[in-house]
Amino acid sequence: MKRLLAALLAGAAAAVLAGPARAGPLTITASLYSPPTTCGATTVIDLTGIATPSNAPIQGSGYTIGFSVTSGQGVVNGALSGAYAVPVGGVSGGQPEYLTGNYGSLLTTNVALSGNYLSTGIGSITVAFTSDQTAFAMLWGSIDDFNAVTFLEGTSTIGTVTGTDAADALGNGFTASGGQGAGGSGYIIVNSTTAFNTITFSSTSPSFEFTGIVTSTDPIGTSEPMSLALLGSGLAGLGLLRHRRA
Repeated sequence: MKRLLAALLAGAAAAVLAGPARAGPLTITASLYSPPTTCGATTVIDLTGIATPSNAPIQGSGYTIGFSVTSGQGVVNGALSGAYAVPVGGVSGGQPEYLTGNYGSLLTTNVALSGNYLSTGIGSITVAFTSDQTAFAMLWGSIDDFNAVTFLEGTSTIGTVTGTDAADALGNGFTASGGQGAGGSGYIIVNSTTAFNTITFSSTSPSFEFTGIVTSTDPIGTSEPMSLALLGSGLAGLGLLRHRRA
């Protein structure tokens, strides 16, 4: 029984999120494979139907997107060596999984079926919202320490989240070194005590890839890792076993 309990605890420990990181009014939480969950009013960045690559301005529902990127960057699809790689949102049978579309879309192990995403190259992408937001989440691909997400209210900077901040939030020895396979990307959640209406994504080296972008006027959380749920049911089972033995 002790060995079983130890195994359950070890599995849970591997999935527990690191403690939240902070950058001014911003609180950062992260997970490798547990997607964010929203409630209340949300704004989802929609990249479906855009012929790639494209850096033409985007007018969406409740937001606009502007690009200051080199040719071939902006809205992209698939992978291009030396330029961008598809963000990894999960693992199935040892194979990386990719989002098939926007926030909340299904995952696929077939990279040919992966959805559009954003890539800065050496440059920046700015999303401006028509109303104030207080929470943000995305799937951040191949996290690098030279990637940065800056939150603004008008022209005033609220705070900046770097690739290093994301790595610290992921914990468990994660390093912001651009890993392109499973374990190199992460779901990043930022909740702010100060409202923002603009987010700028920038990189000083190729590249900064991200997708599954959503903002909200209510806090955004993270779904419970499966191993934690298994731990709960496992401990319940041990309790039942002990009761029967008694």
